[in-house]
Amino acid sequence: MKKLIMLCAALVLTACASVSQTDLINLTPSSTLSSSKVADGLAFTLTSQDIRSAQFIAVIKHDGEEQAQPMHAKQNVRKAYEAAVYQQFFSQGFTMTKNSNNIVNVQVVDALATVNQAPVKYDIEGKVTLKITAETPNGKFVRTYTGSGTKSGSFTADKTDIEEVINRVSSRVLTTIAKDSELTKYMKGNF
Repeated sequence: MKKLIMLCAALVLTACASVSQTDLINLTPSSTLSSSKVADGLAFTLTSQDIRSAQFIAVIKHDGEEQAQPMHAKQNVRKAYEAAVYQQFFSQGFTMTKNSNNIVNVQVVDALATVNQAPVKYDIEGKVTLKITAETPNGKFVRTYTGSGTKSGSFTADKTDIEEVINRVSSRVLTTIAKDSELTKYMKGNF
């Protein structure tokens, strides 16, 4: 009988702790693909880290309440940004390999949508910061790319509003990386 009670208690606690798929934010950063190849198969190894201080991608703050409601991403945030950056470099003609002396590291410094929810309106502020390091035996190129964006509306912000802001800001940051001629020049000249 004691084992049955313990099993029931464990199941109840597990059910309370699990997050519903409907509560997850769909993070889909869009790559900016190049229409022409600037590199001809120059190889690099791609690495990435998620160094955000909090592992949620959105937080909802209600007027008059002390506690905020965090929301997590459906996808692995680090892998989503790594894949988007890789697609951009691949479209430029670079190739990825496992053991190269040329390393491109993507650090996810910040990726957060903050929702300020009032009784009849909402404001969403999104911020994304990615740090790219292109390292070769001859040196390295380091640059931090930051983007932000907002959205306001009537009544209550829903999940699609949050997704629209975080994905729009993510795409802006990725476009800035894709159009960074100094980064491309460094990679072309040193890889």
